[in-house]
Amino acid sequence: MPRLDINDQAFELDNHPLFFYGGEVHYFRMDPSQWRDRLATVKGLGINVVSTYIPWLWHEPEPGLFDFTGHTDPRRNVVDFIALAGQLGLMVFVRPGPYVMSELRQEGLPDWLLDLHPEIIALDSQGRPHPTRMVTYLHPTFLSFVDRWYAAVSEVLAPYFSHNGGPIILSQLDNEVGMLHWVTMMPDQRPDIEKQYQDFLANTAGSAPYGHSDYLQRGVFWREYRAQYLAHLSGQSQRHGWPSPYIINVHGFRDYSIYSRGNDYPIGLSQLFEARHVPGAFLGGDFYPGRVGYDNFHDLALAVTYTAATNAPDAPLFSPEFQSGRFQDRPHIDPSDLDLAARVSVSYGLNGLNWYMLAGGDNPGDIGLFGPRHEWQAPIASDGTLRPSSQVVAHLGALFGTYGSTLAQTKPVTDIHIGFYSAYYLTENPGNPEQAAILQEIVSERDNWHFDGIYRILIAANLTAEAVAVDKEESVLDPERIPVLWVATCRYMDARTQERLSAYVQDGGTLIIGPRVPEWDLAGRPCRILADTLSLPKTTAWAQRGLATILDVSSVFCANYGTLAESATTEVLGRITRGESQGAIITRQSVDAGQVVVMGCALPDLYQYYHDVVRQLAQAIGCRLGLTLSNASLHATRREGPSGGFLFLHNLVETEQSTTVSLAGNAWHDALEWDVTVPPRSGLMLPYNRVALGHTSIQVMQTDAEITLDAQSLVIHRGVHAGHSKLYTQLASQIALASGQATIEYANRHVTIQWQEDGQAQPIILQFGRNDSTVQDPSVVADILAEGSR
Repeated sequence: MPRLDINDQAFELDNHPLFFYGGEVHYFRMDPSQWRDRLATVKGLGINVVSTYIPWLWHEPEPGLFDFTGHTDPRRNVVDFIALAGQLGLMVFVRPGPYVMSELRQEGLPDWLLDLHPEIIALDSQGRPHPTRMVTYLHPTFLSFVDRWYAAVSEVLAPYFSHNGGPIILSQLDNEVGMLHWVTMMPDQRPDIEKQYQDFLANTAGSAPYGHSDYLQRGVFWREYRAQYLAHLSGQSQRHGWPSPYIINVHGFRDYSIYSRGNDYPIGLSQLFEARHVPGAFLGGDFYPGRVGYDNFHDLALAVTYTAATNAPDAPLFSPEFQSGRFQDRPHIDPSDLDLAARVSVSYGLNGLNWYMLAGGDNPGDIGLFGPRHEWQAPIASDGTLRPSSQVVAHLGALFGTYGSTLAQTKPVTDIHIGFYSAYYLTENPGNPEQAAILQEIVSERDNWHFDGIYRILIAANLTAEAVAVDKEESVLDPERIPVLWVATCRYMDARTQERLSAYVQDGGTLIIGPRVPEWDLAGRPCRILADTLSLPKTTAWAQRGLATILDVSSVFCANYGTLAESATTEVLGRITRGESQGAIITRQSVDAGQVVVMGCALPDLYQYYHDVVRQLAQAIGCRLGLTLSNASLHATRREGPSGGFLFLHNLVETEQSTTVSLAGNAWHDALEWDVTVPPRSGLMLPYNRVALGHTSIQVMQTDAEITLDAQSLVIHRGVHAGHSKLYTQLASQIALASGQATIEYANRHVTIQWQEDGQAQPIILQFGRNDSTVQDPSVVADILAEGSR
């Protein structure tokens, strides 16, 4: 019986590392006669887990009338669907709601529930039903029906739980809790909710985590309220024996025509900040970036690392809904969008993703919010044919199938830590007019100067950033682990977080803050703990449109900047030389055992040269950058662990890009260098430092092209340009060229495969066999596969 556990931000299946590679297939959206074919196709794409909602409105169409076996409609036979998935060797991830969204009526709740029990519907401030007809999560009547629903689902699915020998290894608690509050900017304002809020205020008097501002207090109240609701669902899941861990999925990507954006995704994380404490559960992000390009790929990198910072330290990095298309047919999602989104996310530490939707279908009966169609631009069309995007799913499946267990044991190599301050995203409650003005300033600066400003520049400049939740009490700001911490700040920050950052510097850390130095708490009251404790220079003027010299780079355009008072204790790293107000804008000073840099200028990512400036600045303040590229148009990261490393290269533009990649040596490997060409809008995942090829004894030392394992063959997915791959195995001479233009050299258990530029880009296939024979020798194959590392 498979058992899913979590360890060090990854999944383990029966104590073996697992890269979770799932796909969403809705049994109720296709005829049961199609299930076997669709599931077989799914498995053929390299998927190891099939995921599905179990919609409440579909399985209890009338009060008390449950059907999970198809006696009222064959499409309700979820039991057979799950059993069939298990028979085909697929594990199962189930999502029973109660909310499922999924373009279903009432987001998946039965109509009769809301019609017969209108008392559970949330209200606005005027006492009118909430425009979405969302429910009051903790209403006792609603919870009683939820408990009955969980009991009914559990009774029929219990034999298929993994600890009972079945394929169900993971389940979800509800779906995108708080999303309807966010998109409508309207919380539940029932009188009893307001009474609970007033009780909350009374209980937190004198101990409010962010001070006593109404908009923040309401946000904190709702954080705890949602966590209580999810804890109730977790309790029901545990009571009925659902396999844990339980996933709580986070909303926040928002459509902007062809692009979706993740700059609002931290709002979802902030709303569910306290849900990290729900027993047996962890947070996972729903990632829908739309068209992926140079202008928005940082959304995914920040979403992954912000999720890691918010979660418990051990929680796996997982996306339960990862974009494979869109519900509408326009704008169109290209295969390259799937490919780049997955590669960027995995390069930043994602250890599992679930394509949503993997297979299209239709809505039975009248349950579809937009009628019967539900095609989703899915890689597997509703008629079973494969769209071009399925080739991306299959190739990534081959990569994860070959290296998944090793990949899950690696982590991104961090160049710099950045601060995730969740209070800047508690913005769904506008508060009074004075606080609304504070809120407006915070939202503008966090979006333009932080998310799309300095944090975007750091990522685009190929500094791998790891986020730290600076306002999470259990986050330890240890300078030994976090030598350099860059926290993008506004004028507002709560006292406790200011104290934590001050202590970090005094203990020996290097802190970079700005563009604004916090001088007020989040309610707008004076609060200069950080500035006074660290004796930070005061801002003498705030101006727009200046030219600066930063380090030795001149004419750096600063759209917004603050000039800083200079003293004998400050070192000036940047100065305005032409503008409305001239003077220092970047200063550094020592404080006790640490140092603090005030970055007094806002750099929205408008110019490519910003990236060079920020790289130089990072190095000047103590960052050791181990990865350099000769071509700044490419994005690169790396993951490393005790079993090897992976270099990730991403070309997000429409033209071919070539580069020399230099990787500094460390305790795990010597210095390495690659000369690589990356085709337009594509990426590479290149193993190095003795990464095992699947379960064979063959290890990849270094390669210029991706390599996958296909049954008894190795496939080198070469491009049109020259390159080489270097392998290691005890039986090196037993590897022979089967097809493709290449030469092979054998020396000291190393195999070097070299290919020249030829314009064909045909894959190079190597077989496990004697190099003097074209006939595969099964005994030799067995020897190589069993050789191991002895």
